[in-house]
Amino acid sequence: MPSLMRCLFCGLLQDEPRGTKTCSRCGGELAYEQKPLSGGAGSYIKAQMELDQVNAPAGQDVDRYVLVTLRTPKEVPAREKAPTKSGHEPLNFTAVLDVSGSMGGEKINQAREAVRQALARLQDGDIFSLVTFSVNEKCLQEPVVIDPNTRGQIAHAIEKIAAGGNTALCAGLQMGIAKAEKIRQKTNLVLMLSDGQANEGETDLEKIGTFAALARKQGITVSALGIGMDYNEALMSNLASEGGGRFYHLQDAHQIGPFLTGELGEMVNYAARDAEIVLQFPKGAALIPLSKAYPSATHDDRVNVTIGVIPCDVELEIPLRLILPAQNEGAKLSVEGELRFISPADHSLVTPLNRITMRFVRKAGFQITEGVVKPVAEKVLEQLKATQVMTFSNLRAGRPGMVAAETRKNLDLLSNYAERLGRERAEAERAEMESSINEMTFDPLAAKLGLYNANIRSRSTKDFGKKS
Repeated sequence: MPSLMRCLFCGLLQDEPRGTKTCSRCGGELAYEQKPLSGGAGSYIKAQMELDQVNAPAGQDVDRYVLVTLRTPKEVPAREKAPTKSGHEPLNFTAVLDVSGSMGGEKINQAREAVRQALARLQDGDIFSLVTFSVNEKCLQEPVVIDPNTRGQIAHAIEKIAAGGNTALCAGLQMGIAKAEKIRQKTNLVLMLSDGQANEGETDLEKIGTFAALARKQGITVSALGIGMDYNEALMSNLASEGGGRFYHLQDAHQIGPFLTGELGEMVNYAARDAEIVLQFPKGAALIPLSKAYPSATHDDRVNVTIGVIPCDVELEIPLRLILPAQNEGAKLSVEGELRFISPADHSLVTPLNRITMRFVRKAGFQITEGVVKPVAEKVLEQLKATQVMTFSNLRAGRPGMVAAETRKNLDLLSNYAERLGRERAEAERAEMESSINEMTFDPLAAKLGLYNANIRSRSTKDFGKKS
């Protein structure tokens, strides 16, 4: 069986080549892959760091992209499961339901049934609370530990769900977070469901998002389900990004159950919580995540990127913009680090990240395609497109006066990046993005599907509506 070698430049893991030991992808130096940490700690999450372009012209500042890919197993090893009968720690779950007039009929019936299904899925010892909002917010079920006695009490509260009135979404969110804080556990989920526009109380997209961001800092994940054609997709997507959760677009009421219980399952059967990437980078450099879903904090020559809860059975791509200061010809700058997380068994684990390296070459005659690692650049390009869709959607909803100027600027950035894959490719990508933005501007369904697909790309969100 051949030995595995890792490229110290682009990060590719590959079979040991015969003859000269150079990377098959970028020509970089190879080193034999290190074994996992002693005892295999952290090895059940596979992590890889890759660089999109290993060459840079000497004598000028450069931007490159680092792509960190995390792969989780379908289930964690037995030694890392929670020492409980169910195999998971108690979950604190708060359902926050829009019960405004537009939710009447089949939607409210399906929402009620979805909460019943969620209750059936929760284990004794989990925490449940139920908040509704229309003109005002209301707590139908205070936080309670689930047991055979309280299940009947909760079922009675679910029957009280009824529709009518406007949509005080922000007030509902704030109450939901407040209830989640009352009996906080190691994993906490506030799940928002709405089919309409926030038209009571606070309605500003960014201000509402700050409440989700604050909840995340307290260890509470906020996810969002938008149903139908009348809800504000930008607000719901931003809510989930700021809250470290996931955004789902539901086309009809019958999808409420599968998606609500599906998201609940992501939090119950997680692979890691409190996950963060810690990277060491050269003096004078900077690493900046593309998405709000991955906030970062920089300390001298180290950056901590918050990931949060990582579900089982996902491949998560996290793109980071790498800004490097000018260097002399022949200089090499490297980035390395590790993934830190807590397992369901409450063990602090670490998965090392491989090193990637930038080499500075002669500036004269440097071509934009020089040293490009095409498979990585393709993935980064897709992430950039997803980010641009989210940015466009947020501006259109919150700052419409800035849409035209910012869209032109972002299109320029996209086409400039795509030139690494060829001039014709750059022109095609720009035209495609312009067409997508135009369609999202005039077609409400395209706006929702475009943003949902961008979230799927950015967050590896699963589709619980697919029939097995």
